[in-house]
Amino acid sequence: MCLLGLLCGASGCVYDYSEPLQSTTAPAPPTPTVGRPSHTGTLQPYSDPQIREQEAKNYAELYRLLRASPGPSILFEVGPLDGPVRGFGGTAGVPASGLYTVTAACVGAIGAKVSVGQEHPGAPFRPMELALDCTGTTSEVVALEQGYVFAYLVLPGPGDTPWTGAVGGVRVIAAG
Repeated sequence: MCLLGLLCGASGCVYDYSEPLQSTTAPAPPTPTVGRPSHTGTLQPYSDPQIREQEAKNYAELYRLLRASPGPSILFEVGPLDGPVRGFGGTAGVPASGLYTVTAACVGAIGAKVSVGQEHPGAPFRPMELALDCTGTTSEVVALEQGYVFAYLVLPGPGDTPWTGAVGGVRVIAAG
């Protein structure tokens, strides 16, 4: 009887593990909505208009750099590299095994890194890491298997680095 009660109680649970959507076009530039932590621990909007303006200029330059690569993207991620949200990443589906070009860039930073890889059961986990010089794009052709690919960008350094508006991005396309 107790088991029946547990089963009835759990039967109403629904878990929705949505698959990442495959994008063939680059998304619109993001509007920064993440806030700087206040003394109470809640997030407050960025308040420095000069840094927000610099970040907007950096995003415009980043999109110009990343969109120079022709072809539809299987993964296209951009985001902040400093401030309260340091680094970002994304995952996307790889439709078929083959060669893909990973292009990454950063604007307003020095020494950003991007890690790109896949996980396969039974295989060692070895993501590729690219060091970005932030004066242009860095590209590498990699072999990917059908499944999922991840990319994560980070600006190494202490966590208390001030917010400057530095941004970065990564794009993965089929190698031509």
